[in-house]
Amino acid sequence: MEDQQKRSNWAPVVVSVIAGLAFVMGMGAIANGVVRARSDTEMIRVTGSARKNIASDLILWSGTVSYQGNDVASTYSQLKDASDKAVKYLEDKGIGEKEITVSAVRTETLYASTGQGYQGENTFRQIQGYRLSQTIHVRSSDVEKVGSVARNITELIASGVALESAEPQYLYTKIAEVKVEILADAAKDARRRAEEIAKSSGANLQDVRFARMAPLQITPEFDYDISSEGRNDTSTPNKAITAIVTMGFGVK
Repeated sequence: MEDQQKRSNWAPVVVSVIAGLAFVMGMGAIANGVVRARSDTEMIRVTGSARKNIASDLILWSGTVSYQGNDVASTYSQLKDASDKAVKYLEDKGIGEKEITVSAVRTETLYASTGQGYQGENTFRQIQGYRLSQTIHVRSSDVEKVGSVARNITELIASGVALESAEPQYLYTKIAEVKVEILADAAKDARRRAEEIAKSSGANLQDVRFARMAPLQITPEFDYDISSEGRNDTSTPNKAITAIVTMGFGVK
């Protein structure tokens, strides 16, 4: 009976201790939550960008001459005459000899169709003829001149040369130099935006917490579309390069 009474006297004390511990632990959890929340809000995350127009300083163009005939010798004679004529045309237009490269001749054997589908590697097939081709490459820093020649290459085709012209590729070789400059400008733009946000909220901007650079966007001059993987336009001589930087700044 006495033991039971002692246990009854201790029961309120135990309950009070448990409640007190629960309260303390709860307040601790709340305090931790406040700290985390404050920590999250003590940083401004901004995105800055910079854009610069650039003009291509290198052009690549190629044209493939091809002829088909019943025997290799006569077909090659046609191909050589056409290739020589194409090279002379380019040189007459002011393209230097060192800027022109002619590939080796490619030969393709043409077989007559059996009308029975694939018959296996060892099946005899009659040779119907040969297709010979040769590609003429132009690599030049005279972008305007070569671009004009490529656009008017139909003159050569009209003269009887069987040539297939590829689209010119317009390149910019100083990307590495411009990249440093434009990234610095994008970072300045990000800091300016962060300063404006901090000022409007009555806070002071602190140190940089992080900085991430997106892939560079090289686009046609008046094209503002961007890609998460970056862009590298080669279709136009006049381009724009855009840098995008995301930065986090501490605030106080």
